[in-house]
Amino acid sequence: MMILDILFLIYRVACIFLPCLIYQFFTLRRKNENIFLSSMIWRWVFLFYLYLVIDVTGIGTLEDIFSYPELIRSEEINLIPFQSGVGMLNILNIIMFTPLGFLLPLIWKQCRNLGTTVLLGFEFSLMIELLQLFNRRATDIDDLLMNTLGALIGFLIWNFSQRIIHKVPKDIQTFPKREPQIYLLLSLAGVFFLFHWRFFLKLAL
Repeated sequence: MMILDILFLIYRVACIFLPCLIYQFFTLRRKNENIFLSSMIWRWVFLFYLYLVIDVTGIGTLEDIFSYPELIRSEEINLIPFQSGVGMLNILNIIMFTPLGFLLPLIWKQCRNLGTTVLLGFEFSLMIELLQLFNRRATDIDDLLMNTLGALIGFLIWNFSQRIIHKVPKDIQTFPKREPQIYLLLSLAGVFFLFHWRFFLKLAL
């Protein structure tokens, strides 16, 4: 059982890392400059963070679409903000997306303005909420708002840290302009198309 758990963990991580690593491979082949190892390590840290977020939130997969008789259920969609008040779950959603708002400007120069980072946080959260329509998890506007707020707070923390140390890392290289957006899309697409958890469930039974 422990071996199966380890294989399942590797499989979950691979669903996110594999599409992004393939993208990195073809992108780096086109570059004619030396790539700093630290630049790649920070990108892998970012990908591991995306894995943690996607693993916690639980998005729908292609398999889920064909597993349930009803694709979308209106009773599991909440479009009224703070209908149930503000609780610990809201705070946890803020905390979960705060690293996103910090890592984006840290790694990518094009994300070093508030609007870009907050918009990416909003778009990433929105894609998660939409994909949750397919796996019987609640799609909640509160999650979208709190996640976006978390990205905002993360950016402010990054900005404050730069004011203190007065230094922006120069060894974190910028690749394609849309690189962060591509990672967000590939990580979600990797889980959506490649993750088939029921296969491992059958092996465990």
